[in-house]
Amino acid sequence: MLTRLSGVLNEAVMGFLALAALSLGLAPFLFDLPRGVEQGFDVAEWVIIGLFSLEYVANFVLSTERRKFALSPWRLLDAVVIVAPLLSLLPAVSEAARLTPALRILRLFRILLFGPRVGHGLQRPVAPPPRLAPSGQPQVTGLRSGETAPRKGDWSELLQWAAAPTSEWLHASNLAPDRLMEIASAVGVPHVMIEAALHESSYPRIESSARWTALTVSLPSADDAIHRDPILLLVTANDMLSLAPHPLDLQQLPAESEALPWGPRCALHIIRLVLARNEELAGRLERTVRQLEAMPASESPESFFGQTVRLKHILSTAKGDLWRLRGLLEMLADGRRLLPGLGPDQRESVARLAQEADYLYETVDNVRESVLSLIELHIDIAAHDTNRFMRLLALVSMLALIPAVAGGLLGMNLSDSPWPITLGQVAFGALVLTLGVLYAFLAKGWLR
Repeated sequence: MLTRLSGVLNEAVMGFLALAALSLGLAPFLFDLPRGVEQGFDVAEWVIIGLFSLEYVANFVLSTERRKFALSPWRLLDAVVIVAPLLSLLPAVSEAARLTPALRILRLFRILLFGPRVGHGLQRPVAPPPRLAPSGQPQVTGLRSGETAPRKGDWSELLQWAAAPTSEWLHASNLAPDRLMEIASAVGVPHVMIEAALHESSYPRIESSARWTALTVSLPSADDAIHRDPILLLVTANDMLSLAPHPLDLQQLPAESEALPWGPRCALHIIRLVLARNEELAGRLERTVRQLEAMPASESPESFFGQTVRLKHILSTAKGDLWRLRGLLEMLADGRRLLPGLGPDQRESVARLAQEADYLYETVDNVRESVLSLIELHIDIAAHDTNRFMRLLALVSMLALIPAVAGGLLGMNLSDSPWPITLGQVAFGALVLTLGVLYAFLAKGWLR
């Protein structure tokens, strides 16, 4: 019940009500209105204030962070809009005081409050802010074969390890641009390559050098589906260094076979984590699409196209990443690309990951096609409704054209016209012609 009420009293409706209250409050100051009209305006204002109270209470009860809701600047304004008129109803306020200019001053105060609420109700939704750039100290952890939990390290330890790796998986995240330059110099990899790999719009790829094999993957964010965390893996047969610009907790004992060398074993663990996160994302998005499909197409809310376009963007990004990741895994499985320490007898695990990536790619593609079909359906229905309205408007214009033409030809005054006709005769003729055209439209089925 409260959810439905909150949906009805949305920002656009509340902005319209505030505009109506603003007009009702200003009218008595600008026009000399009868007492009865002023009383009617007062009743209408109290009704609007009551609707403001219902909207405030409904959203307050539904809010998960009520303290934050109540302290929001717009909600404080709403509270004042509601409480200010009630002050005039207090028992301490005498009837004489209500009839003095103090009451008009209070009404002026309410008008000043309603004004900003109109702008807030009619403004477009603000886009979510972009992700903040990494700041603070980098987070470094290390994990060796046989350990069950990672241990904390520091940046200087990472730089020393990069010069002489010691069969370990080091992970560094929360990396500012200056840290990327330091690590690029320490591992002997071009800074441009690391910067491009850790850009949020990067895609899965593999590059080999004399010392490292660089593998780039994108991990969907667990909190916000629209964001993806790029991860750069620098792999050797016995070592791996993983880099992420934002804080990420990735390290745990790999579940892959211990027959694999430590470097590719850790790399495949990250790829399996990426696939698992994509599977969770696909499941969440599929459930969202099913909910949208269950909604009657004729009752789609204003936010429908915003939701579906956002879903389409997320699914398109996931589809592109999974397509490239699937191709990369297939190349590793059939030996067209090489991962250090991964021999022909150990590629079966990569082939299984390639099959899983292919399945997820097909799933995401199917969900994306469902979203596109849903968007097309609602666009077609909206276009059909628009065509029906335009057809009705054209018919009404056609019917109104008959008396307009008659009046234009004969003029406003029929007493001195050279034709022996009266106003009643002209009105009767225009009515008969209008009814005849209306009947023709009905017979043709144009009013159905």
